[in-house]
Amino acid sequence: MRVIDKDVVIVGGGPAGLAAAARLKRNGVEDILLLEREKHLGGILRQCIHDGFGLTRFGTSLSGPEYSQRFIEEARSLGVEMLTDTSVVDITPDKVVTAV
Repeated sequence: MRVIDKDVVIVGGGPAGLAAAARLKRNGVEDILLLEREKHLGGILRQCIHDGFGLTRFGTSLSGPEYSQRFIEEARSLGVEMLTDTSVVDITPDKVVTAV
């Protein structure tokens, strides 16, 4: 077992988790780990091939995969540490996250 100490652990690598990670980084939080159980980041929007996403946030109409990719690129460019293919199996009241 390996123990990792982080200021923030985000569970879920969909647009919400990626956006939260990017916002935290921009607000000065450096020690972030984002965990995603799937093999790829982007969440359910990877399956939404229709457009209409992104009008408010990005000012243009994007498909679900395009919308997710914008968040992935933003988080990567900010240096957010992200692990895919990783499932969270427990979170204790004293904020210990167990992932496999």
